[in-house]
Amino acid sequence: MKKLLSALLLAFIFLAGCYPVTGKLPAINSFDARPASISAGESSTLSWTVTGATSVSIDQGIGNVALSSTRGVAPAATTVYTLTASSSAGSITATTQVIVTGATPPPATLPVINSFTASPSSISLGSPSTLSWNVSNATSVTIDNGVGAVGSSGSAVVLPAVTTTFILTASNAAGSTTATALILVSGVPPGPTGLPVINYFTASPPVIPGASGSTLLRWNVSDATSVSIDNGIGPIPSSGTMLLTLTATTNYTLTATNAYGWRTQTLPVLVTGGGGSSVAYDFVEQATSATWQNGVNTNLGFGIAQNDGFARYHTNQMLDDGNIYPKVLETHPQWVNNGSIRGTYPTMTVPAGAKFTAKVGFLDGATATDGVLFRLTWRESGSPITVSLGGKSVTYGGALDSFEVDLSPYAGKTGQFGLKVEAGPSSGQDWAAWAEAQIIY
Repeated sequence: MKKLLSALLLAFIFLAGCYPVTGKLPAINSFDARPASISAGESSTLSWTVTGATSVSIDQGIGNVALSSTRGVAPAATTVYTLTASSSAGSITATTQVIVTGATPPPATLPVINSFTASPSSISLGSPSTLSWNVSNATSVTIDNGVGAVGSSGSAVVLPAVTTTFILTASNAAGSTTATALILVSGVPPGPTGLPVINYFTASPPVIPGASGSTLLRWNVSDATSVSIDNGIGPIPSSGTMLLTLTATTNYTLTATNAYGWRTQTLPVLVTGGGGSSVAYDFVEQATSATWQNGVNTNLGFGIAQNDGFARYHTNQMLDDGNIYPKVLETHPQWVNNGSIRGTYPTMTVPAGAKFTAKVGFLDGATATDGVLFRLTWRESGSPITVSLGGKSVTYGGALDSFEVDLSPYAGKTGQFGLKVEAGPSSGQDWAAWAEAQIIY
């Protein structure tokens, strides 16, 4: 009987490992080094804040750390530190760099990934595969999808529940190199194969001209196991309509969730009869709902620092005007000369009397940048053409730069706004930051 119970327990554990664990990925709210540039022999302090993680680690010999803390470091050469936050849903990473002047020059070339393979590369659901790799000239090596930091050579057994691409990243002071290994998984039960899709989320009318009035919310979502709207509405069907009576401008956020994660879209409904200036849309707060791409149309995701360019939040961050801001949006162009990054936001209808306002600058310490150009873009629904509505060329130091765009020519039109940053001839320290980016009326 004991043998039978042991066999049943082993079978249960094996089957439990065959299916994905649902949940939310952790959030790396901040990961910085201050000062970012030191002389050989001096020290810098790493600081970080992470939420929703079961474990946090930093490479370069630091190891496991608390969710929020600081750590003094004294690298002998310019060093990139990688923080990895993990939960049952997977892992995310962020990097920060400490530049060491007067130190031994960094390796002249990027790391070399000699091999990165999966064997077998095609499995049935519940079967294992072995990742193997060999890397030269790297100070750190990581593999995503929960594998984490690894040595320069080795192997790891993985048990993916769906077809998965594993990405190996090898880094040194000169930069990073990546390679991928695809494992095809057959026998996966039918269901969503990716994040939910919000087909539409609209309000009719989007602007209530009086002190109060009604609007009709409409939505349609695909591949979601749960859908909800905030501001007291709660769970809703995957498609439907709802009539609301409002006395003040309200932003409604729809959240669609499945086993792969969640998507959100925020819809402002404006009540214009109350007088004064109101915020119709906050691009900084809604940055996670945008689609981020670089100049060669590579999708970048959000929150992960990488050489292809990235967008992420910083909290309690000092900018180049010497002031600390509770939350800023960093949009770093692709790490090449004249690189760029753009975020395309969800479709919206432009309210009457609206204008765009922005305050922009750089993260503190970006003294090596040669400046960037911040832009607001617009593409009207049904048109393939994206136009620049206005922008500002910004260099490091002094007060933050501001610019405005009059949106009255687009009142009542529906389309997509975008935030874009274009780098100069050099790619060094283009730590472009939006302290404010709003549509007000």
